[in-house]
Amino acid sequence: MLGEPGARRVSPFLFLLAIIGFFMVFAGVSCNTDATRSALRSIGASAGISTSQSAAFNSCLSSLNGVDFVTYDGWALVFGKDPAVASLPAACEVSSGPVTRADAAQANIGPQLLAVLGLVAAALAMLSGLAALLGLAGGRGRAIVAMIFGAGSAVLLVLDQLHVHDVVLNMIAASAGSSLPGFSPDAYFNVDAGPGLVGVVVILGVAVLYNLVALIVGEPPIADAPPQRGPEPPPP
Repeated sequence: MLGEPGARRVSPFLFLLAIIGFFMVFAGVSCNTDATRSALRSIGASAGISTSQSAAFNSCLSSLNGVDFVTYDGWALVFGKDPAVASLPAACEVSSGPVTRADAAQANIGPQLLAVLGLVAAALAMLSGLAALLGLAGGRGRAIVAMIFGAGSAVLLVLDQLHVHDVVLNMIAASAGSSLPGFSPDAYFNVDAGPGLVGVVVILGVAVLYNLVALIVGEPPIADAPPQRGPEPPPP
């Protein structure tokens, strides 16, 4: 299974699995509750916030800890679809009503070129594997193509995550009410890689390593044909 025949069968499946992973969350936006709590404590000391108001703020922040209220799946980053926007926890007691499509549209960051290229690279790696299954390619060339496109896809997706981080924070900084003196969105919001992105990068890494091993092992040796016996001598 570690040689070229095994990699020829397994590689397309791995790259297809990576493409399916684009349905999962690639990036999530959450509140940095520790920094926000410190900022509110500083404001409360000078603004005269009551004890009950402070307790309500703390309860809201505790309920937001580790919660992604905006999530982008892989297809949202590729095609510029609206992200999923979750309603705030009940402890925050917001009166803005349920989340609407307009709320999701405000968080839309459009198609991301690096995500598009990452998907294309994964698709080309899968197609190279399918071509090998059909007997159109094989051997060292197939393994090298799969490694190049697989590694390229993983690198592009990681770079896209770094770019999305900056895009989302810039969007928050440009939104209404964020022009306060000293406001720094990266101090109060986290933009983290989602489980979908982590899973896809891991799958691509496994596919690249699998093909590297196949490249080293190569094709199995062909068994020598048994020696043919000569004609029987005529009887005396």
